[in-house]
Amino acid sequence: MDGGKLLRWGICGVGKISHDFCASLGTFPPEEHKVVAVAGRSAERAKEFAARFSITKSYGCYEQLAQDNDVDIVYVGTIHPTHFDCCMKMFEYNKHVLCEKPLTMNALQTSKLIETARSKKLFLMEAIWNRMSPFILKLKELIASNTIGDVKLVSSGTGFIPPARIDRLYNPDLGGGATLDIGIYPIAMASLVFGGGRPESIKATGYLTDTGVDELASVTIKYPGNRVAHLCYSFNLNLVSTAQICGSDGRLTLSEPFWCPTQLQTPSETLDFPFPKPDLDMIFRNGRGMVYEAEAVRQCLIEGKTESDVMTLDETLVIAEIMDTVLKQLGVKYR
Repeated sequence: MDGGKLLRWGICGVGKISHDFCASLGTFPPEEHKVVAVAGRSAERAKEFAARFSITKSYGCYEQLAQDNDVDIVYVGTIHPTHFDCCMKMFEYNKHVLCEKPLTMNALQTSKLIETARSKKLFLMEAIWNRMSPFILKLKELIASNTIGDVKLVSSGTGFIPPARIDRLYNPDLGGGATLDIGIYPIAMASLVFGGGRPESIKATGYLTDTGVDELASVTIKYPGNRVAHLCYSFNLNLVSTAQICGSDGRLTLSEPFWCPTQLQTPSETLDFPFPKPDLDMIFRNGRGMVYEAEAVRQCLIEGKTESDVMTLDETLVIAEIMDTVLKQLGVKYR
């Protein structure tokens, strides 16, 4: 950041999630956040993306973005099978990284990324943006203050029926399957509530598509202290996408979709959490919440931190290990 407070972003990937991230950055003062370069697999698509967001430089190669000396940090918004290689390339040229979830395809890759970032003293964070949001901060406050007593159960799920077949979800080479695509939301929520530690046991059942990826999964995770998470998710069923945190004295409920809700129901009241309004339309529901992670990253770098205290790398690894176990029990194998 050259000793200042302006964080200069590079964007790796020109898909829908990168659109929402850049649209969110547009809500900040220009002296705090600025996108200075973007790269895609296609130089033409990168140029179109740059024009949409008034970005000065565009590249048709990720390595060119990594080599750009005007970039402080890179947001990796490519499909998840490419996350590992993209992040390693950015680390090669000493770039800090904020990478979309899941951070990688498995715990081994995740461990290698973490080891590399720590050894080079570079910032790395998995982009689970709701960890920095007002509704999650309030949720944690309510749990810590024993508003609902001793928390024993997290019940959460998510599922949707797409209007048309999304080929990527069925393709193992593209990281298809419910667990890596949407299962990370309830798994990460359970991890948040129960402190980010390793569970005692994991039991998963479900069924696969004819391409060998998981279409539905029901997962029960037991944590120390007789605490349990019951999670269900599917990319071909319209499931209720709420989260309930149940304790000995009551319940907290996050409204749909629970990873970016606008309401938190407590035993005594319903709290509202409106989102910031960007100048550009968003593609994903409540995607403007990405402003919270972007600013959290900037504050970390201003303070000289290479890891977030809110979304730690240790917890990212635990979440990856849980997903590895779930996928193994379901019989999903990626190349």
